[in-house]
Amino acid sequence: MSLSLITKEHTVKPRGKYVTYIKSGKEKERGRHLINLVLGAGTTHIDEFIETKGRKNFKPELEKAIQKCNERSAKLLIPNIGHLPRNLTACSHFMKLDNSQEVQVFGIIEIREYTAVFGYGVLQMHLQCLDQIKSVSKKARAGLYKKMNEIDPNTGKNWKAGNKVNLSYATLRASKKRSALADAYVESIIGEIREIQRFGKTTLQQIADALIARGHRTRRGKNTWTPTGVSNVIKKANKLGI
Repeated sequence: MSLSLITKEHTVKPRGKYVTYIKSGKEKERGRHLINLVLGAGTTHIDEFIETKGRKNFKPELEKAIQKCNERSAKLLIPNIGHLPRNLTACSHFMKLDNSQEVQVFGIIEIREYTAVFGYGVLQMHLQCLDQIKSVSKKARAGLYKKMNEIDPNTGKNWKAGNKVNLSYATLRASKKRSALADAYVESIIGEIREIQRFGKTTLQQIADALIARGHRTRRGKNTWTPTGVSNVIKKANKLGI
């Protein structure tokens, strides 16, 4: 059902005991606001769990929240639930809920001018995730098969995953790219160094201090120069004949 067709009659009104789970620390304040909007008379807030890790397939706080639900015979309430019902790790945790055949996971969703609460079937979510993984895996295998049967225009050979020739070729290309970027940087900064030297600052430390004072950054983006870094630039410039 699209959001444009959803009305209040499709939602549920929270009743009973709830454990709340917030997907990340960034959503904490907004999540608590939504929880306060939907939990009122007839509800008891048992505990709150907030995910502190940003990894998609690592949800220890969700597992703790579900354990608390089982201990207290409570239901799970998730603000801004988003795509969480499509995450296999989350669904695997949901399957550990007691009486998981019943609707025990509820998500708070903001729809137009009002805040709605929807119940999610745990087993249905889990099966949908498995179907989605199979579909993605099938597409990935098809893409890899197509890639393996193509001719690489740079080598004139079939591309094979994990092939050492391809790895060496990629490493060589990356090395050439890094070298070209280093040469371009030296060409852009050596003029400043030559000018500093003309003003009488000839030691490597003096040149480094002058580059810092002028606000020049190193090739890696640092704003601190060292005598060794200055020496490397000068040597590279001499090698390039600049």
